[in-house]
Amino acid sequence: MSRWVIGVFAVFFSAYDAAAGIGTGYALRNAQGLSAGAQEAIYEAVKDMPVVSLIFGLSVVGSLAWVVALVAAALALRRAGASLGPFILLILAGVFLLGGHPYPAGTLAFGSFFVAAAWLEFAPGRLTSASRLLRT
Repeated sequence: MSRWVIGVFAVFFSAYDAAAGIGTGYALRNAQGLSAGAQEAIYEAVKDMPVVSLIFGLSVVGSLAWVVALVAAALALRRAGASLGPFILLILAGVFLLGGHPYPAGTLAFGSFFVAAAWLEFAPGRLTSASRLLRT
């Protein structure tokens, strides 16, 4: 399940990031040369754009897919005998991304994921079945 759902994350979250970045860049580039008041209005609209637009749905689907993928991976690894540390870190990585991918939530999410993967890969006496699950 985790493998399929992480594919959903990759597609939807990438689409969200691309749409938000392109829309923001286009709006701000076209605001150059406008009056200070108009630039301020465009800045406020752009700042809130991902939350009030249809692209917000892409973010929600992508973020929820990330959570489901990591929870499924954490449960599978735990059932395979992985220690409690990576299990907790993978769950936290899923939950932290719900706060968005910029700093600090994104840093905590992807940092937790990195530490869990490193723990499973390099821990002495690691379970080969647990590390194989993470790599495949």
